Amino acid sequence: MKLQLLDEIAEINKAIGAPDLTRPVLDLINSRENTVYVAVLGQFKAGKSSFINSILGENILPVGSVPVTAIVTRIRFGVQPRLIIQFTDGHEIITDTSDLPLYVTEKLNPDNSKHVAQAIVEHPLLEPYKNISLIDTPGLGSLYKHNTMATLQWLPFTGVAIVAVSAERPLSEEDINLIKGVSQYCPDVAIVITKTDMFGPTQMAEIKSYITQSLAKTTGKSFPVYEYSAITDTAEYRQKIIEKLILPLHNHAEEKLKEITQHKVKNILEQTFAYTDMALQAALKRETAKEAVNRLLQDVKNNKQYQEREMLWSGASFKDGVRDKLEKIILPYRTELTPKLTRQFDEVYPQWNGTLYKVSRQYEQWLKAEMEREVTEIDRKSFDQINQIVRETANYFEYTALRFRQLLDEKLSHELGVHLPETYWQIDFAGIDKPDIAIYRAFDSHLDLLLFFLPMQWFKPLFWGYFKKQITIEVDKNLHRYISDVTHKIFKTIDQLYQQALTYINNELKTVETLLQQTQSDYNKLQHYLERLQELKLQEL
Repeated sequence: MKLQLLDEIAEINKAIGAPDLTRPVLDLINSRENTVYVAVLGQFKAGKSSFINSILGENILPVGSVPVTAIVTRIRFGVQPRLIIQFTDGHEIITDTSDLPLYVTEKLNPDNSKHVAQAIVEHPLLEPYKNISLIDTPGLGSLYKHNTMATLQWLPFTGVAIVAVSAERPLSEEDINLIKGVSQYCPDVAIVITKTDMFGPTQMAEIKSYITQSLAKTTGKSFPVYEYSAITDTAEYRQKIIEKLILPLHNHAEEKLKEITQHKVKNILEQTFAYTDMALQAALKRETAKEAVNRLLQDVKNNKQYQEREMLWSGASFKDGVRDKLEKIILPYRTELTPKLTRQFDEVYPQWNGTLYKVSRQYEQWLKAEMEREVTEIDRKSFDQINQIVRETANYFEYTALRFRQLLDEKLSHELGVHLPETYWQIDFAGIDKPDIAIYRAFDSHLDLLLFFLPMQWFKPLFWGYFKKQITIEVDKNLHRYISDVTHKIFKTIDQLYQQALTYINNELKTVETLLQQTQSDYNKLQHYLERLQELKLQEL
């Protein structure tokens, strides 16, 4: 019955120019795979990867690395551990699971230069709950991106979502929008509060209560809330989540799949009804108010072009201020770093012996190691400030794209008396990848090569002062190299954020343009579709 119903809805969507609406659920019903797909989502630094690894019982997913936002990773049961990489051209390779970072991290696959569509991890660790398959996705944008076939291959099966929320920043606006979004597509959503080790029992009770009450207020729904830490009581947290959440899904997979299908069919009916009503109103006014519809189409196109230029200019403006902001964050560390390294040098220098060549090598190795350690610590301390620079840009692009849709909805309401279907979208910001500090050279001078054979005891006091002066130069040089590296990474991220927002705008515009092309001759057909959809909605209640 469901298949017949969906076939009918699919025909309607095809006729109105929105065929992708039905395709995911048709794939779900046609699939013979009795597996419940569980999407695990979370904002950047929410501890999502650590949580998934804990559920698996082994560190399979890379932790602490910025993911490629376009790639999702499926984790399912397999007799032998293996990694299947599917590429956008359709071919795939099978390799070892340890190779996963090569394909899904921004550092080793920048801008998805390897053209990966998705990664599939098969592992015997999932045997106790083999009816479950985990979907590790970078964010809401990649989860509900309808313009890629790779997404359509796994999106239909995702009926349960686990949203990781950090106890450090419980329930930000981004978290709320994420939960609202997945609730629309998934009948079951669970919240996992991560990093609970940072707070005591009383504070955690308050955080949990705050999250529960805030979600009830903003969404009108109640969600199961679990606690998790990768530092303390990990086994206890893991066992509770598996017993309360994972195993019930595994044990009742067939029943859960029916519930998921029902939820998705209802959602598709609502969207199809809204789009068909829009097409009907456009067809009705094509004759009575033809100029109004044409004007609406032109206004929408003009607004899109304006928004595109505005985002491009704003992106360039954000870039202009990046280096100055980074210098204000990073360069003040020179004040304490140079004296610190100088004191350490005074302690270790007397222990170095041999020719000038050997001593200078010891100096270079020492300073390089210390600079790596210190710049790594600076990176850790300034991490949130640096990512906030890009977060502001991401917020702007997200606001602009959603504002475009809102204005589009207002125009449709004013001219046709219809509204776009409710939907949720977030821009995917996975954070700035950490720079490879190990590439920085500590000592560029090669004077030691000219004085290779000179006994060091004659010149040790002289070069003591020389090496100490080099510390100031090397600190300044390495901090500026760090700033340059991070600036480049931020520029690249801004370009990616711009493309995400533009893709969203183009997808929304394309759908509306297609619907507004309906003519008076389509009116009777669309009227019939609308009446039939109303009947189907009543049947599904």
